[in-house]
Amino acid sequence: MLRRASVLLGLAVLLSLLFPVGAVLKEGGIEPSALRLPGMDLAALCAVVALLPALLLARDAKLALRVPRWNAWIALLPLFSLLFILLHVSWSGELAGAWLRDAIAEGTLPLRVSEATVLRVAELAARLGVLVCLVGVLVNLESVPEEEPPMPQRRRKK
Repeated sequence: MLRRASVLLGLAVLLSLLFPVGAVLKEGGIEPSALRLPGMDLAALCAVVALLPALLLARDAKLALRVPRWNAWIALLPLFSLLFILLHVSWSGELAGAWLRDAIAEGTLPLRVSEATVLRVAELAARLGVLVCLVGVLVNLESVPEEEPPMPQRRRKK
């Protein structure tokens, strides 16, 4: 169950990354950062919306039967997926930014860059992590168990 949920979440994040919603909005004259959604930004909303196609793809590919029991990719996929989602939820993004700002100001993190740059790098790492881990999971899928054909019933002689 946990394997299936982590693969579905990773697939939803990957599908949301494939749809260029931000670019489409910019071409339409709408600034994506100006579009304020309560609690999350556009990328997290796209990941939530992409859960439905991810469920349909997983059902069609019979992923629940094909995902191996344990794999390093399966262990890393939910971490990168949750990092991506948390970086795009407003309260956790603000919390991470404030923590980084304080840590850089105090000198506990020896960084010479701003917290915004660190958050952008973390978001890029989350995107790449989801992509690489999901490819690793999909490459290691097991074959679909074949269904045995029904046994022909013998006709009884009367």
